[in-house]
Amino acid sequence: MTAAPTPRAMATAASTPAAVADVGDIPHGKSLYEQHCANCHGADAQGGMGPSLQNEDSRKNLAQTVAWIKNPALPMPNLYPGTLSDKDVLDIATYVQSLK
Repeated sequence: MTAAPTPRAMATAASTPAAVADVGDIPHGKSLYEQHCANCHGADAQGGMGPSLQNEDSRKNLAQTVAWIKNPALPMPNLYPGTLSDKDVLDIATYVQSLK
């Protein structure tokens, strides 16, 4: 079981820019998104039961998106670390950050 990020870690994540295309595997992230996220956030990430993830990069940077996937608020399921690996989370976050 992983601990929730500390306020200091979240502040660091908030101030750390990330070059999305240079970090995660977008095609793999898309595939994982389709398997684990699309039911709630929509196939096109426009929202449904869950909120739209379009333009997520304007709300969160990559590190914040990774932190959110790893430590989500209800009703979002926590799929990390049981279902998703660190690499899987990074790839999904990178894919989501690429959506416009």
